[in-house]
This record gives sequence, C-alpha cells and structure tokens, in this order.
Amino acid sequence: MVMKLKRAISFGALLWVLIFFEVSILMFGLKLEPSALYYTIHYILLAALTFGVAWLYFKGKIEAGIKEGLLVGIVCLLTGIVLDVIITIPLFVKSYSFFADIYLWIGFLETIVIFAIIGKIKE
Repeated sequence: MVMKLKRAISFGALLWVLIFFEVSILMFGLKLEPSALYYTIHYILLAALTFGVAWLYFKGKIEAGIKEGLLVGIVCLLTGIVLDVIITIPLFVKSYSFFADIYLWIGFLETIVIFAIIGKIKE
C-alpha cells in the first residue's frame, strides 16, 4: 500500500465540500427535515458523490486494491471529521453530540465501503 497522503486528504476535503452542499440543498433548498425521505435521498446522493470522488482518486498511476481503498476511505473520512470539528460544529451545529447520531455513522461506513469497492474495481 502506497497511499498518497496529500492526495487522499485533498479528495477527503473535496468529498466533504460536496456533502456540505448536498446536505445544504436537502435541508435549506428542499426544506427536508431529518426523516426517512431525507436519509434515503442523502444516502443515495452520498453513494454517488463518494463513488465519483473515489473513482477520481484512483484515476491514473495510483496503486489500487481493497486495502488501499479502505485506507484512502479512512483518510478521507478523518479529513471530513476534522473539517466538521473546525467548521460544521462551531458555525452550524453548535454541539459535539453531532457525532452521536447513528445516521452519521451509517454515512461514515458507507463512505469507507465505497472507497474499498472502487479500490478493488480499479485494481
């Protein structure tokens, strides 16, 4: 495994920005409250966004594989968590109980699994 750390962090930040806009559109543009409909739409869009970012990450002369995908997925996820800690929570959520939400953890798992799958596909 020869993950490119700067590349993984950059793609993690890109994914975080895309998710930020996606959630903003769902909550403020479409005025959806957290509900079954909201989470269904969110997880479908999250899968598409994560798929696209993972596909771009593994484009070119990048080592691929399921282990590499898992590692890159974890780095991207950690990047997003750091950005949530320094931007999302202080400016919008105002509570670190944000991380106690089971639906957030489902999204985290979805992200890592998709990166692993794309890593394997691009192997």
